[in-house]
Amino acid sequence: MLCQEFSPLGSCLLEHFANGMSGHSIQALALAASKSGASTSDIQELASLGNHGQNPNHIAHQLQSKYCESTDIDLPMPYFVETPVQLRTADGLYVAQKKIGMFLPHEWFYWLCGQDQAMSGLQNVEEFWKEHSPKDPQLKNNIIKETQQHREHRHKCLPCGLHGDGGQFQRNDSINVISMRSLLSSLNVASSQLLLLALPKGAINKSPDDAAFDTMKVLWQVLQWSWEAAFYNKFPEFDHAGNPWPAKSWRQQMAGQPLSREGFRACIWAVQADGEYPQNEFQLKGASHEEMCFNCSANKSTLPYNDFRPTAAWRATVVEHAGTCPTDHVISTIPGVVGESFKYDTLHVLEEGLTAHVLANVLFDLVVKPGLPGTQNERLTYLFRKICALYQEQGIEASDRIRKLTLSTFCSPKSKHDQFPTLTGVKARHCRWLVPVLEEICLEFQRTEDKYSVHRFQTVKQPNQLYTIMDCSGMHPTGEEATSFKKSMNLCLLHYSRLSVLSIQQGILQWNVAPKFHLCEHLASVFQWFNPKFYSCYAGETMVGHLSALAHSCLSGTAPYQVASKVTWRYRLALHLRIQGADFSWQDIESY
Repeated sequence: MLCQEFSPLGSCLLEHFANGMSGHSIQALALAASKSGASTSDIQELASLGNHGQNPNHIAHQLQSKYCESTDIDLPMPYFVETPVQLRTADGLYVAQKKIGMFLPHEWFYWLCGQDQAMSGLQNVEEFWKEHSPKDPQLKNNIIKETQQHREHRHKCLPCGLHGDGGQFQRNDSINVISMRSLLSSLNVASSQLLLLALPKGAINKSPDDAAFDTMKVLWQVLQWSWEAAFYNKFPEFDHAGNPWPAKSWRQQMAGQPLSREGFRACIWAVQADGEYPQNEFQLKGASHEEMCFNCSANKSTLPYNDFRPTAAWRATVVEHAGTCPTDHVISTIPGVVGESFKYDTLHVLEEGLTAHVLANVLFDLVVKPGLPGTQNERLTYLFRKICALYQEQGIEASDRIRKLTLSTFCSPKSKHDQFPTLTGVKARHCRWLVPVLEEICLEFQRTEDKYSVHRFQTVKQPNQLYTIMDCSGMHPTGEEATSFKKSMNLCLLHYSRLSVLSIQQGILQWNVAPKFHLCEHLASVFQWFNPKFYSCYAGETMVGHLSALAHSCLSGTAPYQVASKVTWRYRLALHLRIQGADFSWQDIESY
């Protein structure tokens, strides 16, 4: 295979190219190594690119042609789609039909069927469906359940996650990254999160009145066609537009054949995204709407979303989608996608939502308010030292700890009392592991006669309970675990609400209730069916960060729409090298 033909240095250089280093830099390093005595054929070959560096503009194309597009790589080839894109010239913007490179879900599924089972998780499919409750509302009137009734299809559907998000990759543009992953895979992000599309938003044309001129609508039609093939376990006999495959092409040779000889199929079980992406991409109700929830009628007036009492009016309006979808977007026509497929994710709803708000307010209390002795700076120093000591005492990994604590971490230093406390510069996983530490600190400063301190302790204690339950549960929680999870979520929100009322009564800007808190209620309700830990956005968000950096490296002399094709080719090479054992440039990949 390609990687095995290379020396360690050659493999290192090639992987750095695949992950973003410029072709000219690769050639220059290889040439320097050659002049320093490296005589292996791969180094000599890399050094000779671009006429030994005399024609640097040709190097990246030569690397792509020889390595990224190599047929020796056992990975799917990109699929090129004629798509309307937005182009910019000196005269302004215009729309033209251009080819966009992307990967197809059904071809990834076919490839997964031939890989190590740790990557696909196919060996666990039967166990997954045997353990999954048939009472799950996601299965009601769902074609997934209907096909399970047939003996030959029983326990054969691989549940996959579909992740979408935008990542910043240059000052005035972001990139729309869509990827997939087997939810049963036991491998890390670099090896299991599979790219479908990475397209700069600067190339995306929006046309509400004519889908044929809307970039993403055209591309989603392709994804729908491919996911349908994956669900029915069959290579498409024609391309997405209904045209015959090119004669003697691999896709023509495979047309009509099963993707999996064992009869496995693939479905989208979890659509994963932050709060904005489903609202912007799928036109689902979100925080900016008056009615801000697609699972109930909660709003910002008559059925307040921030009412967490058991008698809250919105609780009587919770809907069971029963095989329907709350959007007309083309994703709703993918077999198996229903309202319950759009998941609430712990990273955005808890760590960057409820948990982050709790932590910011607790830190504000301990540092800005005159509870601890000394000046604010002295209290800040004391608190950080105490946090570090508790990290050590509780055995929390160094990578899960905050590195510093300043006023700007949880409030605006120049206007501390004019804005609500907000946690900034703290990664999601750091939020998660700061919870047990602050729980112990809040317990120390709790006074039973002080209602505020009692409520504050509970707002930290209950999230820690939530994380403990998620970490201890398998994919399918027990009834006792589900009950405890929902109880802890309800208690946390009720205590938080009480702190909000107390702060309002005192005229203090603290403990503001955000729309994400309402989503926590729904997250707690669906926990009984499937542990959200297993479909969180950590893998997808890490993928977005990596692809954003890779796309940025592909910008030189490239129109935005061309970035998609360059990224797919480099990603293909990077994944191949990763699978073959190269590991020089994917550092701290689980870092979100």
